[in-house]
Amino acid sequence: MPAAEESVTLYMVMDMVDNYSIGKRLKELRGKYGLSQERIALQAEITTAYFGQIERGQKNPTVATVGRICNAFGISLAEFFSDQPVAPLENDQILQQVILELKDCTADEKKEILEIIRHALKLRAK
Repeated sequence: MPAAEESVTLYMVMDMVDNYSIGKRLKELRGKYGLSQERIALQAEITTAYFGQIERGQKNPTVATVGRICNAFGISLAEFFSDQPVAPLENDQILQQVILELKDCTADEKKEILEIIRHALKLRAK
């Protein structure tokens, strides 16, 4: 890439970064998913205080930290920084919370939980 193109691209990226509010996006996503700061901070392995500071625009997280936060929401970095809205699964906040609860389970634990759910649904249907 020629130097002039690199300069323009860098300027565009810097302009996007300056105009993009990570905190505002976090608050928007928390509202959509119906999750607390505590829940996301715990999943992202950061303190609730630090998460709150990021959300209020008082701290600038590293890309790695934003990546962990995105994992807590179950979205990619690309989805986080996209101007397209991220739609929770069928706009179902409870289903999203169930998915987040299962995130750290092993495959065997997830299978066991799935069987429990299936059994409970069969009992409900009777």
